[in-house]
Amino acid sequence: MNSTTFKKTLSILSLGLLALAAGGARADWGHGPDFRGADFKQSREAEMQVNARQAQQMTRIQSGFRSGALTQFEYRDLLREQDAIRDMERRFLADGRLDPREYMRLDQALDTANRNIADEKHDRQAQYRGTFHRYN
Repeated sequence: MNSTTFKKTLSILSLGLLALAAGGARADWGHGPDFRGADFKQSREAEMQVNARQAQQMTRIQSGFRSGALTQFEYRDLLREQDAIRDMERRFLADGRLDPREYMRLDQALDTANRNIADEKHDRQAQYRGTFHRYN
């Protein structure tokens, strides 16, 4: 086999393999990021519910701090709890979906946070909002 025939055969084979690889990548076989199955939709709905509850809890925390029902320390602790829940959610969503067990754990954490917010807002501790007179 002479050199030019070998080069032509090699280039035709490489172009054919390239076309096959590009076609396979384009077809995606239903498992890529555009796949929208029932699990995906259920996972997104659960994620939206968790995010809505967290937003509602953050609103309650902010309003409690602004009104003086939460002390600075209570406010900081409640924010840390929300950060921990957000980190848990981020870990659970690392694989791209939220399974029912992960959703239940997040739901329990949000329930606990909800009780903590209510307890801290109604424990009759208030921020000190005035001038501090040490010797009165």
